[in-house]
Amino acid sequence: MLATTLIIGLQNIYAQTELYKKYQHRKDITVACAMQFPINNDVKTNITIFVPKTKDAVYYLVEEFNLGIEKDIIDKTLGDKGVMSLFRKLVHKDDPTKSYGAINEDDDWKDVSMLAYNYNVGSLVVFHNIETEKRYDAISRYLMNVLRNPEKFPSIENKIK
Repeated sequence: MLATTLIIGLQNIYAQTELYKKYQHRKDITVACAMQFPINNDVKTNITIFVPKTKDAVYYLVEEFNLGIEKDIIDKTLGDKGVMSLFRKLVHKDDPTKSYGAINEDDDWKDVSMLAYNYNVGSLVVFHNIETEKRYDAISRYLMNVLRNPEKFPSIENKIK
């Protein structure tokens, strides 16, 4: 249902994330964003979604966002419906290509976003405006639920040509 909400919501976007604007020109990747994407009844966040159209585009995203996933792992997991794994990490809010590191105090949450990579389809989602540990926990629970219900991972199209 959340994936359906996202697809419908994409038709009515009035604002875009800066990250979307940076990559929207790419022909090999579909880039979209959703403002106020519902994580649960209490938490909404802005997200930017990257859906690669080719395997080379998956390699590009993994390298661009410094995920450190080897090509042979991508080759083994991409398109394997038996693989329901996500890679996730905290990244800098203003530059999600850089890992954030340790959270040392509550104010650090205002400077991070969470990046999640879906091994099965090669798509990547950046959850913006984390802001608090409570919001981080809600997004983490949402992603754990996605592992049990992969169709809920935010997507546009789950196919690579």
